[in-house]
Amino acid sequence: MNYHNEFQAIVLAGGKGSRMTELTAGQPKCLLPIANVPMIWYPLQILERSGFKEAIVVIAEATKSDVLASLDKLGLKIKIEFVGIPGAEDLGTADSIRFIHEKIYTDILVISCDLITNVDLLEILNLYRKHNASVTALMLPISKMPDDFVTPGLKNKQKPETDLIGIDNNTGRLVFLASASDFEETINISQRLLRKHASFTIHSKLMDAHLYIINKWVIDFLIYNK
Repeated sequence: MNYHNEFQAIVLAGGKGSRMTELTAGQPKCLLPIANVPMIWYPLQILERSGFKEAIVVIAEATKSDVLASLDKLGLKIKIEFVGIPGAEDLGTADSIRFIHEKIYTDILVISCDLITNVDLLEILNLYRKHNASVTALMLPISKMPDDFVTPGLKNKQKPETDLIGIDNNTGRLVFLASASDFEETINISQRLLRKHASFTIHSKLMDAHLYIINKWVIDFLIYNK
């Protein structure tokens, strides 16, 4: 099934891999090999398998030629447009979308270059349609690592960030999303949210997988109000 008229696919691959500098000192994070193929192959292959014919890849300008050369060898059929981020900027999701907003004309599916999953994108797209959603996000349970698992990167950066994710108990809607580091001791919940969603649970053992489907009006709002 072809979604290129309904959704645009955007792959975020500009991250520097600051948590694993021993591995990324000599090559971009998105080209780190996993099972003998570069990491960025996995999200592109998921998109291709799900019927997408085109994708925009947001990447650091300095690494564009290396990534293009690596992907040319892998036989992907999906058509890729590379957009380079100049300088040393390390943009988050919202800023990356703002950076390419002139290329966006439909709802979008955003996927991170470091997501490797067997989740069916078609189910997520259908869920988005069913609820006429503004944003649909993929959350996954955090896996417990073995005690002897060694995480690459500086020791002071190994503590994972904790996401606080509020989900309505009746509808399953995502109603709250923040990082635990945004708060000191108390989580502030707005009265407006409490009035609208009387029963919801805040989870600390779910992980934001950085896969989003975003309505075009939300993108327009991001451009209008940073």
